[in-house]
Amino acid sequence: MQKPNYKIRQTYLLRLPPGEDLLVGLHRVRREHNIQLGVFNVVGSVRNATLGHEDQQTGEVRRQILETGLDLVTCNGNISRQGASYAIRANAVLCDAQGQVAAGELLAAEIHVAEVFIQELQGAKLVRERDPETGLFLWPVS
Repeated sequence: MQKPNYKIRQTYLLRLPPGEDLLVGLHRVRREHNIQLGVFNVVGSVRNATLGHEDQQTGEVRRQILETGLDLVTCNGNISRQGASYAIRANAVLCDAQGQVAAGELLAAEIHVAEVFIQELQGAKLVRERDPETGLFLWPVS
């Protein structure tokens, strides 16, 4: 089976505005630049973050709500099609002022500071589909 290859189309370096939700901001940038496929990394700080943790037995997503200011030690993820729309998947490592770390899928976070690096990719279409084994929307196995 031939593996798809991708080339970097554009690279974006930008800062999202304070107070905006991080995922909303990433979706906005995706729309403004018509990014159809890409990977990203974000550093900065956030407030009122919600992380998701999937229970692999039940498929249920447990939410962890962090209502304080947090360093966004790292946040990386990808942008791709899912059905007729686009999905942004982001995983984050967050740290509070006492050094306590929390990590998981980022579901929401109010931006304090967010510096974003996005690499837009071009190549074969990559669309998320419901995986029958996990029930999650994932890229096809290649």
